[in-house]
Amino acid sequence: MEKRTTNRLNKRLMVRFGKAKPEAIGFTADISDTGLFIKSNTVHLPGTVLIIDMTLPDERVIRVRGRVVWAKRVPPNMLRFVKKSGMGIFLDETPPDYYSILGDLKG
Repeated sequence: MEKRTTNRLNKRLMVRFGKAKPEAIGFTADISDTGLFIKSNTVHLPGTVLIIDMTLPDERVIRVRGRVVWAKRVPPNMLRFVKKSGMGIFLDETPPDYYSILGDLKG
């Protein structure tokens, strides 16, 4: 059963993320008003608060803060067999222009 209450946009954006500062690299698979999914072999435990820098198509970087809701780490040799390796993030803090940027990405 689907738990999401908002529509997600399938969008691949490069992200850097971390607890104290954004150091690990990943990519978004989908984003929405309330959250995003980060594809990465670097995962954090649910409940961890992350600082996330998203690189937009025009090379601008926006910073959001979110909490890991779920995480699934897949060994590198199994990645081609498993669809999602990474983390589901609930966004706790977004800059004022995040929603207009999200609208622009939707086209």
